[in-house]
Amino acid sequence: MSCLKDVPILRGDNYTEWRKKVELAFVCAELDWVVDEPQPVRPTEPVKEATDDDAAWGKKRGDYAPLEMSYIIENQK
Repeated sequence: MSCLKDVPILRGDNYTEWRKKVELAFVCAELDWVVDEPQPVRPTEPVKEATDDDAAWGKKRGDYAPLEMSYIIENQK
């Protein structure tokens, strides 16, 4: 994999160039990306406290909804 010598060292300011050169090196070497990503943790559902009124409970449910949707979308991949 001699084409890896053309890949610059990754720094914070050169990610785009680095990524392109890594992908090119993998294409030249006929390799595929292997991504090891941990399974996302399901968000905990809100619990209605005895002191919560309808507005507070609605806010808890409203705050939870985007987290749940994000989790569902992420797991459909």
